[in-house]
Amino acid sequence: MTAQRKEGRIPGEVIDFLNASGGHSLIVKGPAGTGKTTFALQLTEELGEIGSSYYLSARVSDESLYNQFPWLRNRLKPKGLEGPPKPSSGTTKISRASLDQLISRIETGQESGEEDARKGLGADVRDGTIDIALGYDLPEVERAYEFIDGKMPSRSLLIVDSIDALSEHYGVAPSKLINVFQRDLVEGSTQNVLYVLESSGETRLDFLGDGVISLLSLEHEGRRLRSMTIEKLRGQQIRQHRYLYTLDAGRLTAFDISEKPKIARPQPWRPVADLSKDAVSTGIAALDGLVGGFLRGRVAAFEIANSVPSEYVDWLRTAMVCNAVAQGRGVAHVPPRKGTADFLREALSPHLAEGAFEGQVRVFETASLGGAEQSTNALPLEGHNIETDLKWSNVEYRLPNSSRPFLALMAFDTLESVYGEKVLEQMSGVLASVRRARDIFVGLATPQSASAPKLANIASVVLRLDVVNGSVVLYGEKPYTGLYNLSFDWATGVPVAQLRPIV
Repeated sequence: MTAQRKEGRIPGEVIDFLNASGGHSLIVKGPAGTGKTTFALQLTEELGEIGSSYYLSARVSDESLYNQFPWLRNRLKPKGLEGPPKPSSGTTKISRASLDQLISRIETGQESGEEDARKGLGADVRDGTIDIALGYDLPEVERAYEFIDGKMPSRSLLIVDSIDALSEHYGVAPSKLINVFQRDLVEGSTQNVLYVLESSGETRLDFLGDGVISLLSLEHEGRRLRSMTIEKLRGQQIRQHRYLYTLDAGRLTAFDISEKPKIARPQPWRPVADLSKDAVSTGIAALDGLVGGFLRGRVAAFEIANSVPSEYVDWLRTAMVCNAVAQGRGVAHVPPRKGTADFLREALSPHLAEGAFEGQVRVFETASLGGAEQSTNALPLEGHNIETDLKWSNVEYRLPNSSRPFLALMAFDTLESVYGEKVLEQMSGVLASVRRARDIFVGLATPQSASAPKLANIASVVLRLDVVNGSVVLYGEKPYTGLYNLSFDWATGVPVAQLRPIV
């Protein structure tokens, strides 16, 4: 019986591939440190086959494995170094014709490297690991066959970590070892086998596996980026062939771009507390922990790539505006894409107390939209003089019952479309007023906008949002941070941002 998948870890295509009827082989390859062993061991958990999985390694001792992955202890059958395998009774349930043929060829000297493989059976301890000179009868492989035979007719998963190391120890070409497992276990006995390969790029071994996964460690803007590519899964539809992933907390998490948050019934916003009297919460607890909130009297900037889905921008400003309003504070907002007060009201009112939006939020609308005079929340952007249109004393006058600090949330795509590319230079009076009142100024810009570098220059917090391999990522320039995957959870009825470091 297949265990229920844990959302956002091993890609669903891989789970479905190995759960399909019949036996399957999977090659997982990549340079050192990319998480190949983590992927392999975690796969046993998500398949629900920990009790029927066998980990075969020629280089990693059992204790070292358990120290790195403590959750495996007493759950996964290790490679086993407890003496020689039991003599074969000749009545096995699994096929072993190819293994017997290989052993016969080694014994008769027909395989290269057999002299090295026959050198002794003693064990040496080197650098805290056990190094065993393996005999010509392939004892570890024999034990793996014994284990799988004992689990028949149930299906097992054999992990060979790595096929390169096993080849080196036995003095047998990797392709020949793979062929033995493929014929005996995958094709002859409908078992699953995973081979860890210590290389990257296209190799001549790729065609021997039914599936191939490639793991790479890359860079994005000088920060670590991890990318997983599903090169093939024979007979399985691949919905997403490339994933970002992280090894945070010793677990591999792949970010599935097809998984969207389930929008629950809207609930009232619960304020996220300020960090101090000088540092106001962003409304996003994970972001507060990353940058320390918004400093009063200072400028913060979000540089958001055009490829970032619009709903991510909407959810970010929902969190910032709702948190301010829920604490009784005033908000002055120039929405992106020339949005309107009515649109913002429709999105935010379900999360706010009755009348809170009308009393505490003012939205600047461009004169071309019309209807500004019909809304008590709307303030006009005439397009002639931004200092006049955004005059801070007018904002204060229109928010008489709101407490400080006010939140000035300004989208520069709208401002530039109305006032031109030098709009930020024309806002010195607005910024000075915000600074004197110790309010908060947050600017939203795209990398292509003329205001983006200028805004970043005067800001105390600069955060960038981008899309890589279909996943939304966030990272800080001020303060400097690593790369984080950004997603939203709506389970509580409000958008809760989740930041997972890509490590």
